[in-house]
Amino acid sequence: MISVATARADHVFGIARGATAIPALGLALAASLVAVVVTGCGLAGPSFSTSGACLADGRAPGAYPDLEAAVPKTISGRPATTIDSGRNCSDTALGTFTERGVHELHFAGATWDEGGGNGVTIAVLALPDQPLPVEWAEEFYQAGAIAGAHTDNIESTRPTYPGIGTVYRLDTLNDLSFQTVVIWSDGRLARVVIVATQVGPTASKTVHEARVAEAVGAAVLASEAGASPGPSNPGIPQPGMSAEPVLPSPS
Repeated sequence: MISVATARADHVFGIARGATAIPALGLALAASLVAVVVTGCGLAGPSFSTSGACLADGRAPGAYPDLEAAVPKTISGRPATTIDSGRNCSDTALGTFTERGVHELHFAGATWDEGGGNGVTIAVLALPDQPLPVEWAEEFYQAGAIAGAHTDNIESTRPTYPGIGTVYRLDTLNDLSFQTVVIWSDGRLARVVIVATQVGPTASKTVHEARVAEAVGAAVLASEAGASPGPSNPGIPQPGMSAEPVLPSPS
């Protein structure tokens, strides 16, 4: 069973110094999971544009259709609550990416807001002019976990999933929520899966692991549906649903 006593953190994966992660989440999700993907990355405003110089962070449904086509629309037949995309260019939003000389980061994400503090986001991150080294995405999320004011039980591992190979996985406890981030490289993209499972009297690590495996499986199907999108490849066939969880091997 997941120990409630150890789940004390308030903002797990909250990015260092106000920076944030990328795709949007439903507002009803646990505050910690929302913080990783929403804070500081506003909805599209009057200065947000998908082309030309990046002057403002922003996101909107359909902003980058090629990237949105790279994320699954369903998990085991359940449609996503929200799907959108955008780009970030402020130092606050880019966080550790700025240390790598990144001044513009594109993203798309699909979110399943399951209520009760449970939720899933499956995202892709991309640079506009070159492949995104997966290590940069890993350090971005890891820096956020370490910077969390009350983050507990942070653990990073390198498990292997069928259809992907070795991935980077980050686990932690936060405010009665067990949360996992899984990241791997897919062509020019970095794929990111975030899963939050509310801790309760009947909650178990087995349930959380099954939810993580199911979400990773849906992301794998999305990847297999077509090649990574790029400037000359604007679309990917819509992926199907995840039929069975893809369980990891021991790290």
